[in-house]
Amino acid sequence: MLLCFAPIWAQQQNVSGTVKGPDGGIAKVSVREIDENRRVFNHTATDQNGLFSFQVRDTQHSLQFYAPGYRTLTHKMLGATSLRVTMEKRRTSPYVATAKVLFKSDKLVCGHYLGDIVPQQAWVEKLCDTLYAIILPVEMERMVDEYAAGRSLLVLDEMGRQVMQCENVVDVYPLREAPDEVDQSRLAQNYTGVGRVTGVDDEGTRLYAYPHFQFSRAQLEKLCDNPQLLGRLAVDTYRGNNYWNFFPTDRTVMLLRKALKK
Repeated sequence: MLLCFAPIWAQQQNVSGTVKGPDGGIAKVSVREIDENRRVFNHTATDQNGLFSFQVRDTQHSLQFYAPGYRTLTHKMLGATSLRVTMEKRRTSPYVATAKVLFKSDKLVCGHYLGDIVPQQAWVEKLCDTLYAIILPVEMERMVDEYAAGRSLLVLDEMGRQVMQCENVVDVYPLREAPDEVDQSRLAQNYTGVGRVTGVDDEGTRLYAYPHFQFSRAQLEKLCDNPQLLGRLAVDTYRGNNYWNFFPTDRTVMLLRKALKK
């Protein structure tokens, strides 16, 4: 019996390291041992100097590092038992915290996906007098994934030609709350990374990220005056449910015009 368990014991090793950010060691970073299926095996946290040390099941697994205010990092150990990790600060928009919600409608974005009509809920927020944002829920595969700032929403006409490209201005993690359930306070918490739980088995759960795609006032005016330009909306790629063959309704144009007057 002891011989049977020997290979398992042989894989158990102590792994230690340092987690730093732009300002030095980061305290209370969650460090998790995960496999290729994102299952969590062991867990620890860094001390006040950003140091950690704990037993892992297999040094061929990965370590996942999470801390509020920083981008989640996944690092393959590849047999190493001593690591030095650098985490980047999360990117947030100075406008998001003070944005005014102009309207939220489950009829704002309607499109065809694989032959079905898809009413896609969305928000329009006013960031300042010249900048607006559309929050378009994006389906995500795993809780540990992140929809990073800098990714884009593409607007194409009916011929598939790109009309404009709008950048996501804030890092967001997936939430279990569906678009018709999530509220603004939960979104604000999500953008800071506070209270997030990672590494949970999410099989069978639909997850959504809520990025802010930034539009200029001139871009919104262009779409109001030329609704035929809204032939397709695509979030980064045409993968999965994250694109829509769009058909603008009179209500859509009316809501956009109303947003511009506020």
